[in-house]
Amino acid sequence: MDRKQFLKACTGGLCACAAAALPGAAADAPAKPDDWRLGFVKQRWARMLAILSQKMDPPALVSALEDMGSFCASQGDEKIRKFAGNVDGFRDEVQKNPAMSIVRDGARYTQSYRPGGDCFCPFNSLAAKTPDVMCNCSVGWAKHNWAIVLGKPVNVALKDSVLRGGKACTFEITPA
Repeated sequence: MDRKQFLKACTGGLCACAAAALPGAAADAPAKPDDWRLGFVKQRWARMLAILSQKMDPPALVSALEDMGSFCASQGDEKIRKFAGNVDGFRDEVQKNPAMSIVRDGARYTQSYRPGGDCFCPFNSLAAKTPDVMCNCSVGWAKHNWAIVLGKPVNVALKDSVLRGGKACTFEITPA
């Protein structure tokens, strides 16, 4: 795997728990045979995040991961745009996955995902613990998608995550 292929793979797999919220997400994809390169990339990606966590100031790293999450989410815009202005339709589609829930409380939405294992993201690996800073990628993913659904900028707060010891990945979404 050359550098370009690695970066392309990283771009596609960063978005951890939030990826499960995309209608027709990977949960519906057929299983493919294991490839030794996936374990290789998982281990090195976890190490890269650990190194960046030590060398970058936290706000810059958080911002970079949120930007990456937004980029990743934008790759599925055609699937999300059909829910623009239709939160109920979006919620119904997302909740077809029994591990997902969206609850509305006034102008605030709480979206949760209960992964069957450590984390939804294919880059998370038991062999090499993914640093919990990666959850900020999912924050960027949620910001991007919810801004489309609600038709305005949103604030997203990570309330809990599997990588941080929780039982679910939970995001609070409010209009900005």
